[in-house]
Amino acid sequence: MNKIMKVQIMKSLFPIVPILLLIGFSPYPAVKSSNDVPTKLYIMDMVYNNLGKSPRESKFNNPDYLKKSGYNSMAPHWYVQCGITYDQLEKGIVPEGSDERKWIEANAATLKEKIRAAKKAGIELYPFTDFMVVPKSVWTKFGKEMVGESFREKAVSGEYHQPDINQEMTQKILRLQIEEIFQTFPELDGLMLRFGETYLHDTPFHLGGSPLNSKGAGGIAGHIQLIKLLREEVCVKRNRKLFYRTWDFGNFFHENTAVYRAITDSIEPHKNLIFSIKHVRGDFLRTLAFNPTLAIGNHQQIVEVQCQREYEGKGAYPNYIAKGVIDGFEEYAPLIKSGRPQGLNDIKDSVQFAGVWTWSNGGGWLGPHIKNEFWNELNAFVMAKWAQNPKRSEEVIFRDFARIKGIPEEDIATFRELCLLSEKAVLRGKYSTFGGGYNLTWTRDEFINGAGSVQGFIKKITDEDLIEKVLDEKLESVAMWKQMVKLANQIDAKDKSLNEFLRTSATYGRINYDIHAQSWIVMLLGYSGDKKGIYNKERIREAITRYDELWQEWNELKKSSPSCATIYQPNGFAIRGHLDIFGNPETGIGATIDNYRKIK
Repeated sequence: MNKIMKVQIMKSLFPIVPILLLIGFSPYPAVKSSNDVPTKLYIMDMVYNNLGKSPRESKFNNPDYLKKSGYNSMAPHWYVQCGITYDQLEKGIVPEGSDERKWIEANAATLKEKIRAAKKAGIELYPFTDFMVVPKSVWTKFGKEMVGESFREKAVSGEYHQPDINQEMTQKILRLQIEEIFQTFPELDGLMLRFGETYLHDTPFHLGGSPLNSKGAGGIAGHIQLIKLLREEVCVKRNRKLFYRTWDFGNFFHENTAVYRAITDSIEPHKNLIFSIKHVRGDFLRTLAFNPTLAIGNHQQIVEVQCQREYEGKGAYPNYIAKGVIDGFEEYAPLIKSGRPQGLNDIKDSVQFAGVWTWSNGGGWLGPHIKNEFWNELNAFVMAKWAQNPKRSEEVIFRDFARIKGIPEEDIATFRELCLLSEKAVLRGKYSTFGGGYNLTWTRDEFINGAGSVQGFIKKITDEDLIEKVLDEKLESVAMWKQMVKLANQIDAKDKSLNEFLRTSATYGRINYDIHAQSWIVMLLGYSGDKKGIYNKERIREAITRYDELWQEWNELKKSSPSCATIYQPNGFAIRGHLDIFGNPETGIGATIDNYRKIK
């Protein structure tokens, strides 16, 4: 690191140094040393819908099913903040009889039915809530008072809709919002604060966003101010639970231990205040380390685990992640210092650990769209049952699931071998054991990006003369998928449709990861040829021929197999417009392959 870089880093840290100095001097005790310790762990699930699309159909929407599966709570994707009229702010501010008010009232009526069903099943409710989103009528009248002075003109013109927690009107409306939420839906046990992202695709009559939009010292101070307000209104005044998510972008609150302590050490612990943190140091991706902000500080923490991974097929093919989340993934060894936590088993006895929150379904934006939740259900079952009794081993719980699903005792070892192979194959085929994980987001949802998305990784691998090792790794993944297909064919479950799905989904994964492997041959050898001016034409052409054959086979699988998920697109991941979401052909793997077809 050169001297200029060091100076720049010190300047960027300077605004938060005074706050960081307080970290070691918190006046608050560790949470489990007080009488505020929860008597049970939270075992929570959420079905997250594709934004702007029809709500997901899933057995996990059924509170009776959740209860039977070991869950005690839900964080449903319900938009409770959009089920209130703000009459306490000003009577009729959302006009009676208007389309805006009719939509709000209809949403509230639907939510009340869902709440009744959940409470009847004995499930606690902590809806996923966007602070601050308000009706357009409210924003039209008060928006200019909810933003910073420099944005007021744009707020009036309708160009800007970002509330600011420092504004008195923002705080006033937030307090009223909380009051009306609990008056309208008194059976709610609390709220799950969605932080980091706010989307309005499914709320046509609302505007707004997170009241925190800055980082550095301003971000720390803003979080402290917001948490204190919510703690007072939700936890203290109303004796309800508040789950405060730390998720954000840019290595700020979510994964920076100094910032996490600077914020949370400034907040007095409360039995109803829990911080929600993803198990991984970043988004739900492999080759990122276990989150270092877990099991530190003075507050309760619930751990977020995605069971349907948008970067890894969304349940279209075998992808068993529960063992890695509980015991640590194989790639963690070089990423994490010896003795540091690598999985939930390493933090289950910590004073902070308060439970697990699974995303059984959801994440990302589009497909693949699945017809069978089996692989998501496996991950969710193991996580929920482990949280019920963290002394039980992952393998014992895994075998329980297999028996419930009617897999014969003599086939359970085969089923487990298949699942453990999936963990290894995904790492080697989708990610890499080389190069520091530059290709983390190469594929997302149903899209496969082209070479432009992984240029840093390609350059590093080429410069370090690792091309053949990386290509061997991709082919090793394909060999694992072929073995998984063989294993799937050996399993004879009582449910014959499950047998068909196991074979189809394993074949789906084999085709998918073979396309990955052929793509990497073209990308790496193509880049090397671009650099040297001499191409290995035979290998590139063979890979392209195989690539074309695999896409044809994939389409045939989709047509012939009733349980097959929708297949990928050779386009780059891209979001366009408010509700229309399309891949970008210009940035996809298809464009990269077509470029190297031209080699003479």
